[in-house]
Parts: sequence; C-alpha cells; structure tokens
Amino acid sequence: MQRFTTLIFLCLCAIVMAAQGTVKGTVVEDSSGEALSYVNIKITKPGQTAVVKGGLTDMEGRFELSGLQFGTYDVQISFVGYKTVTKSVTIKKEKPIVYMGKILFFEDAHQIGEVTVVGQKSAVKLEVDRKSYDVSNDLANVGASASEALENIPSVEVDQDGNISLRGSTSVEVWINGKSSGLTSDNRGTILQQIPAESIDRIEVIDNPSAKFSAEGSSGIINIILKRDRKAGYYGSVQAGGNTAGGANTSVNINMNSKWIDAYASIGYRHHEDESGSVSEQDIFNNGALASYQNSRTISNRRGNNLFTRAGVTFHATAKDDFTIGGMLMHGGNNSSSNTPYYYGTYTGANKLAPVQTHILTRQTTGRGKMDMLHYEFGYRHNFTDRHYLDFNISRGSWDADNDNWYQDRTVYDNGDDDKESYQYRPMFVRSNHTDVKLDYENPISEKFMLQAGYNAMFSRENTPQESWSSDNYDGTDAVIDEAFYNRFKYNMDTHSLYATATMKFGKFGVMAGLRGEYWKVHTESYDYGQEFLGKEKNPAYNKDFFKLFPSLFLSYQFTENDQLQLNVTRRLRRPWGGELNSFMDTRSATSVSFGNPELTPEYSNSFQLNYLKTFTNHSFLISAYYRPTTDVIQRVRYMIDGDNRTFSTSMNLSESVNSGLELTLKNKFFRILDLTTTASAFYYKLDGFDYELLDPLMGKTVHVTGESDSRFSWNARIQASVILPWDFSVQVKGNYRSRRVITQGYRKPGYGIDLGIRKSFMDKKLTVALNCRDLLDSRRRKSVTESDTFQQYSENWRHARKFNLTVTWSFGHNNAKKKPGMDHRQDNDDDATGSYGGGGED
Repeated sequence: MQRFTTLIFLCLCAIVMAAQGTVKGTVVEDSSGEALSYVNIKITKPGQTAVVKGGLTDMEGRFELSGLQFGTYDVQISFVGYKTVTKSVTIKKEKPIVYMGKILFFEDAHQIGEVTVVGQKSAVKLEVDRKSYDVSNDLANVGASASEALENIPSVEVDQDGNISLRGSTSVEVWINGKSSGLTSDNRGTILQQIPAESIDRIEVIDNPSAKFSAEGSSGIINIILKRDRKAGYYGSVQAGGNTAGGANTSVNINMNSKWIDAYASIGYRHHEDESGSVSEQDIFNNGALASYQNSRTISNRRGNNLFTRAGVTFHATAKDDFTIGGMLMHGGNNSSSNTPYYYGTYTGANKLAPVQTHILTRQTTGRGKMDMLHYEFGYRHNFTDRHYLDFNISRGSWDADNDNWYQDRTVYDNGDDDKESYQYRPMFVRSNHTDVKLDYENPISEKFMLQAGYNAMFSRENTPQESWSSDNYDGTDAVIDEAFYNRFKYNMDTHSLYATATMKFGKFGVMAGLRGEYWKVHTESYDYGQEFLGKEKNPAYNKDFFKLFPSLFLSYQFTENDQLQLNVTRRLRRPWGGELNSFMDTRSATSVSFGNPELTPEYSNSFQLNYLKTFTNHSFLISAYYRPTTDVIQRVRYMIDGDNRTFSTSMNLSESVNSGLELTLKNKFFRILDLTTTASAFYYKLDGFDYELLDPLMGKTVHVTGESDSRFSWNARIQASVILPWDFSVQVKGNYRSRRVITQGYRKPGYGIDLGIRKSFMDKKLTVALNCRDLLDSRRRKSVTESDTFQQYSENWRHARKFNLTVTWSFGHNNAKKKPGMDHRQDNDDDATGSYGGGGED
C-alpha cells in the first residue's frame, strides 16, 4: 500500500508538472528603447486581485515566471513614473510557453480638463550594481559642461583643477559611452570642461564592476552616456543660451532612424568665461618654533571657445548583422590670466607671535592654449539570437594640446633693497594617441546559465616636450632658453586583457563568477636639455611589466518580488598615470615645487559590497554597505628643505588604507507631480602612518617625510525635488552638504551648496525655455588645512562664482512614426546597451 500510494503521488505530480506553463517577455522604455530592470510583474486570475505569481525584470529588462497552470491570466507590469500595463495571456497544453515579446513602457500622464500634467522621468534609476542619473532633465545642468554635471552626482567630487573622485578616492575610471575614449588622468579634466552637458543623456556610477570591466579604478567607473535616441522617424533640436558670467552656447542635434539605418549627428559651440581663485596662509616652523610666514591670494580669469561635434551611423545589413561607424571631434582654445601677490615675513617678539613683513613678490601669469581631440570607431555585431551575440569594436583617437604660459615676477623689499624682476616663458606641447580593440561574446546556454567572455587591448602613447625661456627683465627682453627647466617626457602603456564570467540561477538565488587577467607594460623616458640636444648620456628608460588576476563574485537572492539582496566581491587596482611618473620639477608657483616619481607601483584594492533594494508602489530605496582595503597607497606628500621657503610635493607608495561606508538612495513620488530623490552617505577612512626618507632631486639632500596615522568619519547628503506644475511649468531645487573629511597630512572643512532651476514649455512642447542658477548661495569653496613638522597651511579654492543660465530649445521633426516591420526584433546595438550585472558598455 505504501508503494502504491507513492506511485499514485508521483503520477499526480507528473500530471501537475505537465500542466504547468511559463510566461516571459522583455520590458523596454518607449521613448529610448532602453531595457528597464526591477520592474514589477504580477500575474492574477481575470477579475481577481490575489497574486498567482510575481517577480521583477532582470538587468536586461527580461522576466520569466514558471509553474503556472493551464488557463487565462492577467499580466500586470508596473513601475514608479510609468503607466501600468496589463495584458491577457492564455497558457495551453499545445503552447505551454507564452513569449510576450517586447512590452513598451510609457511615462505616466494625467489629464485634468485642458491642463496636462506629465509624469517626469526619474532622476535616478536604482540598480543593484550601479546608479543611473538622468542628466538630460536636470535643470541645474542647463548651459553647463560635463565637468559641472559631474559635480551634481552624489558621491562624485570635482576639484579646482578638474580632478574627479568617487567615494573620496581619485582612483576612478571615467568613460564615454562605455569606453575610455582617450580620457586619461592627464587630460580628462580639460576634455570634460569642454563637452556640453546638453549632449549627455545620463551618467552611470558603477560602484563595484565585475570581471567583465577593466580592473582600473579602485573606487569604480563613471560612465557618461551621450544622447542618441532610437525612435523611428526623424527629429532633432536647436538650442541657444547664455549666462551672467559672459558665457554662451548653441547646438544643433538630429536623428534619423528606419528599418535599415540609424543615424545621428550633433554640433555645438561653447564660449565660456569663468572666474576662480585661491587663498593660501602658510606658517613655517624652525626646530618646532614658529619662524616665518608666506601668504597669497589669487584671482584667475579664464576665457575660451570650443567646438564639439559627434556623428554616427548603424547599418542593419541583415536581420542579424549590424555595422556601426562613428566619431567625436573637439577643437578649441582658451586664454587665462591671474595676479598673485605673495607676502613674506618673519615672527618676532618673546613668543614669536608678532609678524614682520620682509618683502612682497607679485606674479602676473598669462596663459594661452589650444586643444584638438579626435576619436573614431568601427563596430560589428552579429546576433545569433536576441541574447546570443558576438560584438567587435576598434577605436582610435588622439589628443593634442599646445599651452603657452608667461610668468612675470616683481619683488619689492621692505628694508630698502633693490627691487627684482624676472620673466619666464614656458611652452608645453602634449601629443598623445590611443587605440582600443574589443571583442565580446555572450551566450545564454540555457535559461539558467549564461556565459560571457572577451578580449580587450589598449595602446597609449604620449610625447610631451616642455621648454623654458627666462630673463631678468620684466617685459622679457633678452630672454634666453633656460636649460635647467627643459623636459621631454615620453609615456607608453600597452594593456592586454582576457575575461570570462558565468551567470547561474537557482530559483531565487543567483550567482555570477568571473575572472579577468590583465598584462600591461609601462615605458617612460624623461630627458633634460643636455640629454636632448647636447649629447649628454640619457637616463635609463623606465620599463616595467605586470601580470595580475582580478576575480569577481556576485551573489543575489530575491526574497520577494520587491526585495533583493546582493553581495559582491571584486579585486581592482589603480595604476600611476603619466604625470605621476615624470621626475621633472614644475616650478610654476613661486611658493611650491611639484614633481613625479618614476618608481611608483600600482595600488591594489579588494572591494566588498552588500546591497539591498526595496521597491513599493511609489517609493523605492537602495542601501549599500562597502569595505575596501588598499595596499601600496599612492598619495601626495609635501615637505620643506632648510634654507628654502618653498614647499616640495611628490607622489609615493605610502602604506595601507581602509575605505568603508554606507550609502542610501531614496526615491519618492507624491501626488503624481512631485519627485524627491534623496541620497546620503557616511564613510570611514583610515590611512596608516608613514615614515620615509627620500633624496630630494633638486637640492640633493636626504629629506625625512612623515605622516601620522589618521582616520576620519565623514558624511554627505543631497536632495533633489522636481515638481511639475500646470501650464507646462517644472521647477527643480537641489541642495547638498559635505562634512569635514581627512586628506593626506590634514583635513578639508565642511561645504554646502544649492542649485535652482525652472523650465516652461510652449507650442505643444516644441519650444522650451529654461532658467537656472548654479551655486545660489555662492558657497561652494574648498577649504583645507595641511600640517607637518615643518609647516602648517590653510588654503581656500573656488572654481566658479554664482551664475544664472538661460537656454532656449526648439524641437522639430516627425518622431511619432511607427517602426517598420522587422525593426522590433532587433536588439538595441547602442554603445550603452545593458548587460547582465553590468551596462553602459564595457572595457
């Protein structure tokens, strides 16, 4: 009887199993064609509210719900800011698997009489491995540059010189459309200041990239996605604007898409004028006692013109083969001027607290530069199926910059000594190029297992000569070449990478394991005047090569349709960039000397991150905890030499550090017209103490460099409120606060800022007028304190003053045309196509 009962039970199970079916499909946004992840899927019986099955779409917008009995069901698809879609499906014995295809998701809209209130695109899209920030609708970015747009991204900072950091670390990669596009630590600050923010669709912050991505960037990757619509038809826009600082901008954009071809082109012109400044107050100690001081204040004015254009076309040769060509071009120039008085003096009296000025050095600095960037690429993609593909891309680019700088000094002594004058002219010519080759393969071997593999090669070359001409006359007459300050720097780096990842699903549990191997070779040469022109024996070239493995592991668990937990572990690195390896001394400042260190080696980090994502009907939040220990930390150190009042600085592999923190992102939608996006982060940073002796290359003296072990808890908060009002008005307010934080040999003081924007649409949204104010309170200034055994310094820097921007945009074209038959089955082949556990392209 027991065996008979077991047999009957097994037979019933087989009958039930045979009567089960599956519903699957893909959810994409109608306006952009972008796949939407973490969209709610509910399956109910017709006329009932009880949920039979539920789940969320994955990173590529796909969903699959199994274990359904034969019959008819309602499939409800919903997400914050979009119209809920409900479709009826029938599962039959003859067709147990129902594929719903691509389901278009439309932004929410609500009609009230003759007044239309339109739902706005979310300011931030939460994903487990990244956050995607909508820049196109950010009113604070009207008339701004890409660099200024990055300043508004949570956890991202841009300093006075355009250097970018993420989660407090400058070890971050910055890409354009999923590729490095020639951006390096040397030039990206300059390039991003020229790219107009209006050309950017969104900015992705990839906190902890998998083995599919380049291992460069300890703190992650910032991916800038430029606009490129894929709607059928032709459409575009013309834009013009200006600001109260004297800047102006204009651009033209056009897109044409059909069954066989997708094409886009844009050209923009930008004139910018900015005022920046700095303050420095430095006290110098002698044997522990206060001895002297040097203070300065600088006001700089910078003006420039820039042309930025990009274009591309994709040919759909067959239903499975796409060919793409495209490129970017930038041409521009700038002029700058600044005046800096340096006040020198000593402390006298019983307690050495009475300052006595000894002399004043006034430096007039004038600069002139021009730049040219060219980047072009070719791509081929073969789709075996919608998810099974082979993708090949080769790109090449160059970056040229000619910079001329003049320094005129006049020193006046208080004791009656004769005044001194000097003149320096320093031209520098940057010539660099890069070539990238990528091959990616993805194969969903089964519904539960996917394999990804690829190869990437990058070849970078730089040749930068720098000259110096000097004279004892203020106007530069009788100037002769200054051999001591001539330098030619050559920098080559070749990188070869192979990666493989495997993604597996076990019910609610998901695993993605990957391994990336990278081999790279660095070659640098640095020559002085005698070595370059007089036959002097050249220093040996710096040659080093490395091979390292970078594993990654992502574990995820789907508790319910609205709750997901993920743990990921990766290994990453930061390679020293070209300028950090150049031993040449930069003496442009009258009070400081900086130089590189050719003996620097990479720093390595192990990154651990825990994410929890929770979604509600109109609310969602993502919380992330991370822990990142780093060895061989590259840090800037500063020191002084007895008898020389200048501060010397260089980079060294110091010791070890730990970054850990907690980040919270909240999205709230109220009354269909108010979107609130709140982000807050708290992090702990600890840098071990260091004690080194180094040989100063200028004086030939051994210098003792020390730093105390330091740790600091810091936190940041940012809130953005976007309100859609009747009559096509929208208002946006954004505020942020950064607490005090530790820096090498010191700390940075707290800071805050507020941006305000308003936009009005006319003529059925064909004409749009936007007005904004960046830094409404004129409060964004970086204030730092640096201390050592020989000096202490307070410094203050600011990049931009408060300014108002006004921009007018005219949209045109026929963008409501339906796609021709045969277009819907094609997979989007944009550079920013999203992949499993990753998106926005890969390197």
